[in-house]
Amino acid sequence: MDTTYRLIISYRGTAYAGWQRQRNASTVQQCVETSLSQLLGHDIVVHGAGRTDAGVHARGQVAHFSLPQRFPLRGLVHGGNHRLPGDIRLLAAHRMSASFHARKSALAKEYRYRLVVGREISPLDAPYSLRVAPDIDAAAIRRALTSLPGRHDFTAFALAGGSHGQPFRRLLSAQLHTRGRQWELRFVGDGFLRGMVRSMVGTLIEVGMGRRTVESMEDLLRGRPRQMAGPTAAAWGLEMHQVFYGRRWQPLAAYDT
Repeated sequence: MDTTYRLIISYRGTAYAGWQRQRNASTVQQCVETSLSQLLGHDIVVHGAGRTDAGVHARGQVAHFSLPQRFPLRGLVHGGNHRLPGDIRLLAAHRMSASFHARKSALAKEYRYRLVVGREISPLDAPYSLRVAPDIDAAAIRRALTSLPGRHDFTAFALAGGSHGQPFRRLLSAQLHTRGRQWELRFVGDGFLRGMVRSMVGTLIEVGMGRRTVESMEDLLRGRPRQMAGPTAAAWGLEMHQVFYGRRWQPLAAYDT
């Protein structure tokens, strides 16, 4: 019987056309598969917990694959990383029960979007954060965020190419965390449409800048067309932070860096 392995993967998405394998572009999935195929001596296909768009980062992307034989977990992590570019890293490998699936077994995912408030932004923050004007109103954003938890029609926040035939998603939480000039919007949900988080962030920034009302956020959740919501925020501020699984998916064996 094949052995199923789960990987925790972190990457800086700047140089990639997203997670999912594409024919004419470099992607994170392709790089991971190539490194593991070289390590293990035959073609490997990994299945991710979710897609990330071009330029989007990940701290805790999850993927799984199967092997007909056991392989040391430490060897998967360090052998894979030896063959990966420096902007992609395997952080952990877990041996799982055969029925585990990175996407289908997930309960929820968390995305985080970083903002820096001010007239200038440090070059150390710029690759991972979006600068916003100093007069942005955190209280207005927090009021608008209260509309988001629950099951809603997120058509207004879906980019072309997403699952528009199934626009309903459930957000479990939507919060703004602030620490001085460093702000972070955090979203946990059971699923996300293509571009959904970045579109929500762009709309929330408009609320914070007084360009639209707090109440407009709730109206957008009634299946309004995309053009009624705000702009899509830049990809570089977004991070897939982690994927949540139930207790039944505790690993049979684990190696973490």
